[in-house]
Amino acid sequence: MSERHDVLIVGGGLVGASLAIALDRLGLDVGLLEASPAGELPAVFDQRNLSFAAATVNALTALGVMQKLAMAPGPIRRIHVSRAGDFGRVQLDAADYDRPWFGQVVVARDFGQALEARLQELPRLHRYRPMRFLGLGEVIDGHRQVRVADEGGERALQARLVVGADGTASGVREALGIDVDRHDFLQTLFVARVRSQRAPDGSAWERFTDTGPTALLPRGDRHFGCVHGVARDQAEAVMALDDAAWLQRLQNALGWRAGRLLESGPRSAYPLIQVLARALAGQRTVLLGNAAQTIHPLGAQGFNLGLRDALTLAELLEDAGGDAGSDGLLQAYVARREEDRRQTVAFSGGLARLTSNPAPLLRPLRSLGLVAAQRASVQSMLVGGAMGFRGDVPRLCRGEAA
Repeated sequence: MSERHDVLIVGGGLVGASLAIALDRLGLDVGLLEASPAGELPAVFDQRNLSFAAATVNALTALGVMQKLAMAPGPIRRIHVSRAGDFGRVQLDAADYDRPWFGQVVVARDFGQALEARLQELPRLHRYRPMRFLGLGEVIDGHRQVRVADEGGERALQARLVVGADGTASGVREALGIDVDRHDFLQTLFVARVRSQRAPDGSAWERFTDTGPTALLPRGDRHFGCVHGVARDQAEAVMALDDAAWLQRLQNALGWRAGRLLESGPRSAYPLIQVLARALAGQRTVLLGNAAQTIHPLGAQGFNLGLRDALTLAELLEDAGGDAGSDGLLQAYVARREEDRRQTVAFSGGLARLTSNPAPLLRPLRSLGLVAAQRASVQSMLVGGAMGFRGDVPRLCRGEAA
């Protein structure tokens, strides 16, 4: 038995589901291969906090996803950045740029439920769930063969274009034989919801240390989303702290900018390892999101970058109007994503290395950089990147109607 599609998306997480929604309006025959069964969200939709850049909010609103959120997102109106032990700071205010906010904070689980609600409104979408990706076969009659398995056993699907949106440990990338460049930051990032004596007012605080960033992001439920980077060899000890010691650790890292921290939800921990695919496409196959690049979360650009991957591909498919997996289309995709990908990876990874380097000689250089970042020309560049307006920006990100 074989089933044919114009596009087969492997992976139903943040980027894969968003791409399926973006492709629905094009009239293509789309299949979505998901590891999770119906009624169960993928594990990626947990309690972590997602910081959506303004470009991402524009696109997800046009696609009808933001309207499905059960909880109002938390607007980021001001950003304050500093580093422990260094002189200087960066302060950005959206009002200075005639913007209501730079971005919005959304809880991943709430976003997953909103995506699922939107996916259920797409009658043409063929969802395979639960189903496992096993490998890629040959290209026959302009269709890539895809080996999959479910409770009924193994079978083959076919698609003019196969999209690997299956995460950092991508099976599609492995099946293509694409190597990766890895960099282990030797840090672990803890994520939790915290409550402070002062409710969020739209300010986001980020404090760099030798062991990684610590940040408070304003959520829409009168809590903050907290991220706290620690050295890998300290991770077990930090996870073992009771709530009082954990909150005191955060207070020591952040100071009193948001007042006294009163309460914390459960902590989750994620090793920080950058994984960059050395190629983005193979024969009738393309990689998106974390399958293409898993980056340091500094600057909160990971999903934003992956969504721009998906929307660029959708835009090219719309404009091409022909063979969904042609060499020309894939070459155009790789070319369009090059600048945004390169600059975003360089910003997140480079800044992570620089800000966590304890070398004394770097402190005056970092301090000079923080002071220089207060200049209007530098701030404009930082704001544009933070809001997702970098490189060849997809139309939906610019706020153009779907």
